[in-house]
Amino acid sequence: MKNLLLHIICLATALTASFAIAAPFTAGITALNRQHDATAFRAWKRIADQGDPEGQNNIAYLYERGMGVKQSFQNAKIWYELAAAQGLPEAKHNLAMLTYQGHINGRDTRKSVEWFREAADAGLRPSVYMLGVLYMEGEGVFKNYDKAFEHFMKAAKLGDARGQYMVGAIYAEGYIDPEDEPDYEKAYLWSGLATLGGVEQAESLKIAASVYLKKEQEAEIVAQAMRCLETQFEICD
Repeated sequence: MKNLLLHIICLATALTASFAIAAPFTAGITALNRQHDATAFRAWKRIADQGDPEGQNNIAYLYERGMGVKQSFQNAKIWYELAAAQGLPEAKHNLAMLTYQGHINGRDTRKSVEWFREAADAGLRPSVYMLGVLYMEGEGVFKNYDKAFEHFMKAAKLGDARGQYMVGAIYAEGYIDPEDEPDYEKAYLWSGLATLGGVEQAESLKIAASVYLKKEQEAEIVAQAMRCLETQFEICD
């Protein structure tokens, strides 16, 4: 599971209403897509200095990665904190990740939990997923597999592929209660959705679950997955 945690950092991409802010913001996105990191930094720095939280978050992102500017976790922290103080969920999530990864705040995982919860309450699905991870591993909170599954399922139904993978793995391997029988149909469903979402490990989980299913069952689950996608994960059972 550890390799699913890498670089779940949120870059703000939503356009702001003000044209004066939107133009350089869009220019920064375009520059980054073209791997012109220094140009993106200059564009976002203009609006970050004007107090735009999305610009501040993205400047922090560049400092964190060392893209277009010398890498500095402390400078990243400063800019993320400015954006988080204005309520930007992505910035709160990114502060939580930097702390969780041990780059700032002495890896105070309890502080990570606070920021993840604030971002999750705002509907940021990577933060919902990360709360599941922390409950699963007992970091910053008491280990609680039921709450871990609850957060993974919530993330999964928000469309988070990592959450979908973890839900599939839990159904297949009985992480919550070892006495429970594996549910290979649900494991196949959620690992299949995670595969569509780009989680490479999910394909092997899906194949393993398929060994216990008949072809008719697989066809029914595929149809179920289509309903799940069509309803934006509201009807997945």
